[in-house]
Amino acid sequence: MLPSLVRSVVAGLQQVPRDVHKSAHGMGIDPLQRFFAVDVPLALPVWLAGLRVVVQSLSMAVVAALLGAGGFGAIIFQGLLNSALDLVLLGVIPVIALAVISDTLFRLLISLLERTHDSLYKGVSKHFADKAR
Repeated sequence: MLPSLVRSVVAGLQQVPRDVHKSAHGMGIDPLQRFFAVDVPLALPVWLAGLRVVVQSLSMAVVAALLGAGGFGAIIFQGLLNSALDLVLLGVIPVIALAVISDTLFRLLISLLERTHDSLYKGVSKHFADKAR
């Protein structure tokens, strides 16, 4: 899980356009300010997509109940062993609800950030294009 999260952080930082870095440098922004004011907002959608993958892989924790980790997985497997459908549903429904809710929230947040990112980048590009004239 951690390597995929690190990969998304690196990919997010690498996708920040060099022109934006040059513009920030030209405006006199020091590297720390550039990181928080430029890199983080532009890389955030990629970071959240990576975090979403990590959250989805955490749903595999249900399988960890086979190793004695407990949680909803323990309820599910106890219901399967005893042929008790109510126990299976008691464990499955919250897991499905958490997975669907977290996935929906991450998708919504990512789409909002991408829309904001696109409009900000177009606005900055237009601003500098107008100044160049």
